[in-house]
Amino acid sequence: MKRATLICLILLCLISAAVAPSASAGWIWSPQTGWIGPTGVVKDTPEEQLLYAAGFFERHEFDRARKEFQKLLRAYKESREAAEAQYFLGRCREEDRDYYKAFQDYRKTIKNYPSTKRFDEILEREYQIGNYFLSGKKRKFLGIAALLPARDKAVEIFQAIVDDGPFSQYGELAQYKLGLAHLALQDYEAAVSAFEQVLSRYPNSPLIDDARFQIAQASLKGTFSPGYDQSPTDLAIRELEAFVREYPESKLVDEATKRLVELKERRAQHEFLVAQFYERRNHPASALVYYGAIVEHFPKSALAPKAAERMQVLQLHTP
Repeated sequence: MKRATLICLILLCLISAAVAPSASAGWIWSPQTGWIGPTGVVKDTPEEQLLYAAGFFERHEFDRARKEFQKLLRAYKESREAAEAQYFLGRCREEDRDYYKAFQDYRKTIKNYPSTKRFDEILEREYQIGNYFLSGKKRKFLGIAALLPARDKAVEIFQAIVDDGPFSQYGELAQYKLGLAHLALQDYEAAVSAFEQVLSRYPNSPLIDDARFQIAQASLKGTFSPGYDQSPTDLAIRELEAFVREYPESKLVDEATKRLVELKERRAQHEFLVAQFYERRNHPASALVYYGAIVEHFPKSALAPKAAERMQVLQLHTP
């Protein structure tokens, strides 16, 4: 019997040696992780693993720290320490200046662990990363800096902040910066929509006057010549007039007033072109309507005297 037991033990050892790495090499097996080699050993508890990984972070060994935090997430993903590990993955990425991946790790923390104590801090860090890309900085791609500015990443980041924490400290700031990011990408319709959300969602925000002015600016950018559809120009005029009327003490009033003059000149040019079109085709009554609109609505424009003069001529020759 003893001989049979001994033989079984010998066979078990041989089988283990065949299917598992050498014990002398430091390999360890656990139900959570399976076989892990010497560099992949995870601590017995998530608390120990978190402290171990944090030690590398504190010594600025960010690559090693990241690997240790990842081990914790693999072995103890349901533990309360997992949220901290996910957060610190973002910190490691940020310290390595891989800002977009840092944002992705921070966002994953909020998505996977919404009750994290780091919620407000994460939104703040995401906001700063969004500002980094909005300023025209480039993102890393395959470990190196990309060639083109990554303002599209600013859009993604500010939108994430708005979605995750709309009424947090950084919610309204991110909503406004989202509009600026769309402006930088020349996506004017999306910019107007983002700024309008500032007006409707944060009516008491100190950013209201800036948002109204940016709506007008975005509308202006989408208007190219007097011959095109003038609805964007009309929208810009309405917003700027409302801005000047409602915020007379704003530091932006002088620029808004200057823009209004430019826009009204553009509208007057459009009306004058249409009036000339009808005049050339021998429709004096229609031409009078457009010349009259210039005199009535844009009396200070450079074309107002010419429009008044053409009205007198046409009225003399119109039955």
